[in-house]
Amino acid sequence: MKKNYIFLLFALFGAILSVSAKKDKDVAYLFGVSYAYNDSIVYFTEVQPLEGVKLQSHSRILPDRQHYAYELKDYMNFTEGKPGRISVIYFAKNRKKLEKIEAKVKKKILHKDNRMVRYLGDKFRFTLP
Repeated sequence: MKKNYIFLLFALFGAILSVSAKKDKDVAYLFGVSYAYNDSIVYFTEVQPLEGVKLQSHSRILPDRQHYAYELKDYMNFTEGKPGRISVIYFAKNRKKLEKIEAKVKKKILHKDNRMVRYLGDKFRFTLP
């Protein structure tokens, strides 16, 4: 009888852990910026949801973020035919927060750097590594 209670306790504990592990994988939002020093056009991706991502717990950093930057850089290099561009990725758990960051980056590019902004639209989508 005592073994049954211990087994039931472990099964309940395992079920609680599996539910909490599923909650850790949420949606993160990200967008990318691609620019070159010798080009007056800066390319932006749309703010995109990335489902199934677990941010690092202690630093809240997006894992494999360099993968997304390289993915955008490769797209600009091979698909758009614009080699030598620098790609930067911005991310957040909250979409509205990320849209505010996007507005700040765009404002800086338009006013201080005196460049034009173009959106890639639906042509480019980030994928999980």
